[in-house]
Amino acid sequence: MGIKETLEILELSEEFINFKEKNPDAEMCAGFFIIDFFGNDNKRSIDFKVGDKIFTCSLRDDDSIKIQEDKLVEVEGTKFPELQTINPNIKVDAEDAIGIAKTRTLDEGIAAKYNKAISVLQKHEGKQVWNITAMLDGLIILHILVNADSGEIIKFERKSMMDLIKKK
Repeated sequence: MGIKETLEILELSEEFINFKEKNPDAEMCAGFFIIDFFGNDNKRSIDFKVGDKIFTCSLRDDDSIKIQEDKLVEVEGTKFPELQTINPNIKVDAEDAIGIAKTRTLDEGIAAKYNKAISVLQKHEGKQVWNITAMLDGLIILHILVNADSGEIIKFERKSMMDLIKKK
C-alpha cells in the first residue's frame, strides 16, 4: 500500500478528523514505510508538523489508527534540518522506489537478498525523495535516494554492518 492509499485511509478515520480539528495547520512532512521481505513486520505511518511538534499517524494492519506526539531527540553538536512540507502526489511510490533500488543493486553486482527496507518520503535539496535504508543478507546495508517524481537514483551507497561497529 502506497502513500496515497495510506493517507486516504488516515483522512477518513475518526482519530485523524479529530486531530485535524484540533490542529488545522498540520502539514504532512514525512511518509514512513518499513517493508519486511521475510516476516510480517511491515509498518506505515505519516508524520505531520504542527509548529515545532511532530505527530506520527500510524496505520496498523487492521487499518486502525494511532496518533502520537513524537519528540525530536537532540544530539550535541547536531542541528535538525528544517522539516519541509511534502506533497503525496508523487509518481514513484515506496514499493516502486524499492524495485528501482533492487535493480540498481543487481547492476552493482550485489546478489544478496533484501531482508528489510525502510523508506522515508522526505525533502532533499528541494526535491521529494525516497530515502531508503535496506538491510541485505551478508550484513550489507544500502543507503539509496530515489527521486519520487522521476525515479532517478540520486545516491547509492553500500556499507557493511561491520563498518558501523566502532573499535575502541
